[in-house]
Amino acid sequence: MLQSTQRLCSAALLGVALLLLAGAQAAHAQTQAYPSKSIKIIVPYAPGGGTDILARLLAQQLSIDWGHSAVVENRPGANGMIGAELVAKSPPDGHTLMLVVAAHVINPSIYAKVPYDAIADFAAVTLVASSPWVVVVNGTLPAANIKELIALARSQPGKLSFGSSEPSSRLAGELFKSMAGIDLLHVPYKGGAQIMNDMLGGHIAVGFTSVPTVSQHYKSGKLHVLAVAGKSRSRAMPDVPTATEAGLPGYEPAVWYGMYAPAGTPRDIVARIQQQIAKIVKQADVRERLDQLGADAIASTPEEFAAFSREELARYAKVVKDAGIKPE
Repeated sequence: MLQSTQRLCSAALLGVALLLLAGAQAAHAQTQAYPSKSIKIIVPYAPGGGTDILARLLAQQLSIDWGHSAVVENRPGANGMIGAELVAKSPPDGHTLMLVVAAHVINPSIYAKVPYDAIADFAAVTLVASSPWVVVVNGTLPAANIKELIALARSQPGKLSFGSSEPSSRLAGELFKSMAGIDLLHVPYKGGAQIMNDMLGGHIAVGFTSVPTVSQHYKSGKLHVLAVAGKSRSRAMPDVPTATEAGLPGYEPAVWYGMYAPAGTPRDIVARIQQQIAKIVKQADVRERLDQLGADAIASTPEEFAAFSREELARYAKVVKDAGIKPE
């Protein structure tokens, strides 16, 4: 009887071992075959903004390195939630990715209903890069610097409008309002490029956006960048002072760009994507392009980015609460 039980236990253990081995072999084969088809990078914002520019830069190089096309698909709407929901429901095989900014972890604090869990429904791949926010005004606004902008806003409380492309740029604006002691009218947009277009047309006065988004208009002189919200000046616009230099000390919000995949994407595939992106952003030509865009390459590990995501979600929840913004 004892021997029979031992034989049954041994058989069961052998069966479990074989199943685990088969699973490991299948996962290994899946990783070895990756990518096996076109890769889609979802940008849940309108074309032309900083996230879109960076996504296309990565997609171009991934296509070359992996021999499969990597395409950027813009799915704007609901402050990035439409595109993010699509990614959350996509097959977790590494062929659908998403590049976002901090809006991804801010949405749960400003919306009463988010159709996914910003942490649990996604696999963190890598924090790709970061760039300081900039304060930009349209060419007709009589404000040549931050102090003049603040004085103008104080003389017209609630009259000057500022545009935001998603929650993180809105909070950059709300923080500016709070620190400067002024009142600006918030106007939401679906992407940074739309803000730039309306600023060029004189429809809104102020924008809080990324260096990549405003770069071409800064170079043409059609829009005026008054300050960079960082500890140091941007290499892409070295003549623009920091907010501290311009008269608003401590104003240092930054935009970050992060890559996610659907939850359940095999860890080996996530690691492979991260390693490839880290390799890309170290290339001299890509670094030069990032410098031109005013962005600093980061390429953190999946574990580091997952921890960062959780920290940012908690940090922005406090900012939203302190700003008195009620969930919509």
